[in-house]
This record gives sequence, structure tokens and C-alpha cells, in this order.
Amino acid sequence: MRHLKTVFLLLILLLAGGCASGFPTPQEAGMVPVAANLYAEPGIDDAGRANLIQSVSAARELVGNAFGGVETNPVIYACATNDCYARVGGSHGLAAQALDDRILLSPYGLNKHFLAHEWVHAELYARMKPAAWQAVPQWFNEGLAVTISQEPEHSESFLQSMLDAGLPVPRPEDVYALRSLSQWGNAIGFHEKQQLVLGVRSDGNPLYAAAGQAVRPWFLRVGRAGLNDLIRRMNAGQPFDVAYQATGAGQY
Repeated sequence: MRHLKTVFLLLILLLAGGCASGFPTPQEAGMVPVAANLYAEPGIDDAGRANLIQSVSAARELVGNAFGGVETNPVIYACATNDCYARVGGSHGLAAQALDDRILLSPYGLNKHFLAHEWVHAELYARMKPAAWQAVPQWFNEGLAVTISQEPEHSESFLQSMLDAGLPVPRPEDVYALRSLSQWGNAIGFHEKQQLVLGVRSDGNPLYAAAGQAVRPWFLRVGRAGLNDLIRRMNAGQPFDVAYQATGAGQY
């Protein structure tokens, strides 16, 4: 399940005042251009590169439909090997990462869903003032990314399959309590260890699926208008809980 741990690391770099300058450029990493702002490891063949171009287009469409347009244009590094992923700054165990103005794709993350998931994080950040961004709970940040990216690994049907099998899944109140990045990371680790102890073999992580389940009904009700209203309210200084309820979330 290591290839499904997509903890968002952009916040760490931003809060630390860092940038991507400490990481290699695509050229320094030996990558080759495939399309505008899209670079691939040379080992990816023509068919793979064509799939990458299609995935970027599909991911952009998912993000654009959700926000009413796309303001970000991240540089995308697509790796076919773990060595490449480590060389460009990717962390072991993460399928995809958003780092500053880059999106890194591991060999396990070369599809529109993982790309869109990270792009949602980057797009949300770009549209929010720093203070507002820092006030977004991590459960919402991840749940929104799961919802918009339509990841099958973290769908409603995946969560239902775990419930049908009598396997433990996070309770809603447990999900809503995960407001900080560190709380989210600790909870991810807990659920992965729990699944290992139970001998569960799965391509999904119940915490991501549960976060998606928490956000999806709200987004289906309010759509892009509600999402942009929440962003506007938080940029104007409203706390997340107030803005979320005002845009139709109700009590949660």
C-alpha cells in the first residue's frame, strides 16, 4: 500500500519558507521534455509519453471543472523508476507529491487521478491567502482532492467493501478531528499499521476514502460556486468552520 500514501508536503515547504531551488531542474535530473511543463524519465517510451500527455489533459479538466478554471501550471516530473523519483526529490512511499511549483509522479502515480489529486492541493493553495490556507483542515484538504480527482482507490465503493468485510474504517468524528498535517500523517500511519496487523491487502487507504466521503456530499451539493464561496469567505477572514457551514455543510 506504499504507493497510495500521498501525504501533501507543499505546506511544509511553504511554512518553512523554502522553495524548490534545492531540488534539481528536469534537465539536471536527466529528464526529457514531453510537452509544455511536462518532463519524463527517458525510460518512458512513446506510448507512455502519450499516456502522460492525456493524463495531464484529463487532470487539468478535472481540476478546472471543480474550480471553474485552472490558475496553476505546475512543472510535472514523471518517473518510471524509484531511483528517478528519489533523485528529483520524491519521498519513499509516496505515489505523488506537490512540492512548491512542481508535481512529482512516481512509477505508481502515472495517471490522471494521482496527478489531479496533487493539482487540487496546488490550485487550492494558489487561490488562498497564506493565513486562510493555513486554516484549512487537513481532512478537508485531502477529502477535496480525493473527491475532485475521482480516485477509484478511495471511492465510496472501496470504503463500503471494507465495511462489508467487517474491517475497521475511520469514524466521521475521527476524520473531522484531523486538522493539522501532523495529525493527518499520524493517522495515516496508524491505519496502515492496523491493516498490516489484520493482514489486509488493499490498494486503498481507508482514511483517504473516509475524508472523501466526508467532503463529497458537500461538494456535490454546492459545486464550484460553493467551493469558490468558501475560498472567498476564508480569504476575507472567516474561520473554516464558519465558512464551511455557511456554504451548505451544516453541522458535521
